[in-house]
Amino acid sequence: MPLKRLFAVLFWGVTVAAVLPLQAKKDVTQYDVPQAEITYKISGGGALNRDLNLTLEGNATRRFRDWGAVEFIETNIVERTNGALHYIAHRALCEKRQEKKILDVDFKTKKILQRPLPKGKEIKKRTEGLQFKGQLMVANVVCDMWEENGVRKCLYKGIPVFREYRLMGLYYREEAVDIRFDINVTDEGKCAMPDYPVEKFSLYTSHFKTKNKRSPQAFSKRLQKAIEILNAKGMEEDKIPARERKRLMQLLGEPIFKEQAVLLPKLLETLKKTRACLVQAEENDAANACLYDLIQIKSYFTGNGHNKIDDWQKDREKILASFDENIITLQRKMKCIRAAKNIDDLTMCIHQ
Repeated sequence: MPLKRLFAVLFWGVTVAAVLPLQAKKDVTQYDVPQAEITYKISGGGALNRDLNLTLEGNATRRFRDWGAVEFIETNIVERTNGALHYIAHRALCEKRQEKKILDVDFKTKKILQRPLPKGKEIKKRTEGLQFKGQLMVANVVCDMWEENGVRKCLYKGIPVFREYRLMGLYYREEAVDIRFDINVTDEGKCAMPDYPVEKFSLYTSHFKTKNKRSPQAFSKRLQKAIEILNAKGMEEDKIPARERKRLMQLLGEPIFKEQAVLLPKLLETLKKTRACLVQAEENDAANACLYDLIQIKSYFTGNGHNKIDDWQKDREKILASFDENIITLQRKMKCIRAAKNIDDLTMCIHQ
């Protein structure tokens, strides 16, 4: 098993959002239609550095009633990296919005994280700072396109039917593929709030962090925040200093770096334990029992949770030699991996 096949997968899951029922009042209207369901196709990605490429694909569904006073958003995104690191991530969140707060479900820690609802969600502020660029047909409706400095939004009666963020060769795009207005939105769909304890958090800062620990932000949020930072500084993309460009790229790749920095040492430890177990095995059943922990961690790197030794007595020396090769290679890189501070450092370690 070559070392390069061992580097891949993290499971981040599915992102889901919802809004609790509010009294439907015209002065808090979010959209100019009473109810709708919009299905989106999601894509994105780009080069995080010269040795690491990111791709995103997925889908989302927005459902609302009472002019947007009650809203649910379910999102499923898969993030993949290729190059120095092979990585697959499934992002999982559930977000529920109320009058002045957002409740994020963190399924990993089994907590509901509460933060204030950001301002500027009403229709008149969705295009603030953007310029009207004409109209576009999206999912059989004609929407108004607004653009400025890496941001493109197309709205139909206040509903975002197209949204795109672009910066330094990276992009994130949501495009509606189906819109239905004759629906009856009566429940939270897949985003019912579980019975988890609630923990309060502050709003995100300009440095992509909260004052408290929580799951990393989705790539789309981090890319949007990077654009906001540059716009606040009045900095055009083609004039970004090399040092600032590098810093922003490292921040965008931070979730990948943090997860891999934990998993790679764990992989080395598991390879060693598995080999020690295999040395003692005499039959197929015993050899395959040794693989249990390795199969578990391999699923994080490759997405493949299946592995079986068919003829241990015949392939014993070949398999042990493969373990030795991978252990030696990863052990040689481990000092560098443990000292890495960001995604650039980590990709350089893998290439050593």
